Amino acid sequence: MILRLVELPIEGSSMENMEKFSEAAVMPPVPDIAVLPELFSTGYVLSRIHDLALSPDDLPELPPAKVADRENIWIVAGSLPVMSPDGVVNKMVVYNPDGEIAYTTEKVHLFSEMGEDRAFVQGRCGGTFDLSGKTAGGIICYDLRFPELTRRMTLGGASIIFVPSQWPSGRRELFRSLLRARAAESQIFVAGCNIGGEHLGVIFKGGGGVAHPTGNMLKGSIISDGITDFEIDLSDVDQVRTHIDCLSDLRPDEYGSIQSVKETP
Repeated sequence: MILRLVELPIEGSSMENMEKFSEAAVMPPVPDIAVLPELFSTGYVLSRIHDLALSPDDLPELPPAKVADRENIWIVAGSLPVMSPDGVVNKMVVYNPDGEIAYTTEKVHLFSEMGEDRAFVQGRCGGTFDLSGKTAGGIICYDLRFPELTRRMTLGGASIIFVPSQWPSGRRELFRSLLRARAAESQIFVAGCNIGGEHLGVIFKGGGGVAHPTGNMLKGSIISDGITDFEIDLSDVDQVRTHIDCLSDLRPDEYGSIQSVKETP
């Protein structure tokens, strides 16, 4: 399977960005699956998120859906601001090769340091989905710092987790370290896609990658500036676990409730 990360800058209108990222996803050679960054159509213009938010009814007709259908590929369409009954959620949308919505999930943890909680409401995890006979899942940017979500999807059978992000270049090594950590601790693939260039005065310049179930970062093939392809074999998950199977050694009885456990002085 060829997995592509599309790490372009956010420039122009929402529709212009959607079309640019979607066409980059299928630049020859066309991959099997393409991953776009977090909020790739709008960026973090938090003061305008409510006005830019999409209706759930808009999602089936967006450019990524049409391109996925046209080119017969999977597109993990990063995340988008979408209206919900409680407010705007930061929602990941995955389109299958027929251009249909195969999966959605929402950003669970909001980064209050930058005021994200004033523009969005907390989302709900969408669990896992079927990816051409394998199980996959998704988390969004800051969710990467919370291993409980990745472990939940791993126990649900996920072989790969997609992580659309907007992670500043100054914390790039942390971003890649967390991708490796989530992959190694659950022995799965973890694919993180970051935005390129600069946005609202912050330098990003891509820097995402794909972590193998061993915890090593895979080497990609640069197709064009900001577009990188990775060859992955999801059967590696089972192969790695034949040597060391961390999940078989879990001790949930010792973990207790994260909220209530206190160490005895």
